[in-house]
Order: sequence, then structure tokens, then C-alpha cells
Amino acid sequence: MALPKLNDSPSYSVTIPSSGQSTTFRPFLVKEQKALMIAYETQERSDIVRAIIRTIHSCIEEPISNRLTTFDVDYLFTKIRAKSVGEQSDLIIRCEACESENEVQVDLDGIEIDGEIKEGVVQITDEVSLLMKYPTYEEFMNNPSLLNSETQTEGLLELIIACMGSVLTEEEKLDLEDESKESVLEFVDSMTTEQFERVADFVNSAPAIKQDIAFTCKSCGHDNLHELKGIDDFF
Repeated sequence: MALPKLNDSPSYSVTIPSSGQSTTFRPFLVKEQKALMIAYETQERSDIVRAIIRTIHSCIEEPISNRLTTFDVDYLFTKIRAKSVGEQSDLIIRCEACESENEVQVDLDGIEIDGEIKEGVVQITDEVSLLMKYPTYEEFMNNPSLLNSETQTEGLLELIIACMGSVLTEEEKLDLEDESKESVLEFVDSMTTEQFERVADFVNSAPAIKQDIAFTCKSCGHDNLHELKGIDDFF
């Protein structure tokens, strides 16, 4: 005799931020929750991200693009988790005045994307432009230099390169993934400061999940306003 089916999972609507595609998802089940818990126990960033991405693709009910940006993944996982294990997340946040730890509740279902999703073309000169793309977590995990940069400047440079998709001229489109790392670095080094800042602005202003949390410190009574930004801040 076959075992009975325990639950008919409800479906919820969601829009993928980077593409505007509407889709539906179900809450994750015990098998997915178990995989997430095992990944979190390793405390390895790459294991956690892989488990989150697998959970998203398991719970989304229609075919979606495999290229989900970092903010797509953060947003979709937050929405799925809210409908799976509860819409509140309990966080420990330090008071900015006395540094005492305070337990603060965050409404996950109310989290939205902060920041404009920009057109991906940055004009470098009259004849040359860059087709930009928002990075994925897979690109982070596949690039040791991006994950383990020694300085903030080096990290920004690696992130900018990861966001550069193609060089566009009047005659051709050059995909940078087909070029050597040395050639790409030489191209970036040849930019003026103003040109580089235009490219960096696209990267620095990338959308992210964000929420401002107001709380009064239980120890000193100080009124705090704390910014949560990115998935690491919410769990």
C-alpha cells in the first residue's frame, strides 16, 4: 500500500526583480530545509549559497532563467523562507551607543528590493561602450580572487570585471569572457578616472534587499536606526 500524500502545497506569486518575470513558488519542504540546515552547519559560504540556489529552483514552479543575479537570489529566498517557516526573523543587533545586544524582529514578507535596476550600457567614449551585467553567486564562487581579495580596491576591481559583459564598438561586439584576464585588466587600466567611475557607479549602485530597523536599546534606552542590507543581514 502506498503511503498517503501529506500536504497540498499552496502557491504564491513572486516577480523576479532583474527580469520582471512573474512566477509562482511553493514553501520548501522538510527535505529542502534539511539540506539548508546541513549547509549552514558547515559555515562554508559556498555550501550555503549552493543550498539556497537549489532550494529556489526546487520551489519555483515554472521554468526560470538559470542566471539569477545575487539580488534575485536574496529576494526569492527571503520570500520563500517567509512562507515556509515564518514571516518573522529574530536578529541580534548591537546598540550603536552602548554596544549591548538587542533581539529585534524583522518582517521578512515586507522586504523589497532597494535600488534602481539600470540599463546595462555604460558609455566609455563616443565610439566605445560597455554592456554591463549584474553578478551571480556562481561567478563569486568560481572566482577565488573575487571572494578572497586582499584589499578593498582589489575586491572592487574584481567585482567590476565580473560585471563587464561585452565591449561594444561601431563595428563589433567583443565578449569579455572570450578575452584573457590580462587583456581585460589592460582595457580597464587604460580608462580615465572619469570613465572608470561611470563603470564603478553601475556596480556600487546595484540593487539589494534592504530594510531599516528602528529599535530602542533595552540597556541604555538609545533609539537606534539600523540598516539591514543583503541576505547575510537578515538571517
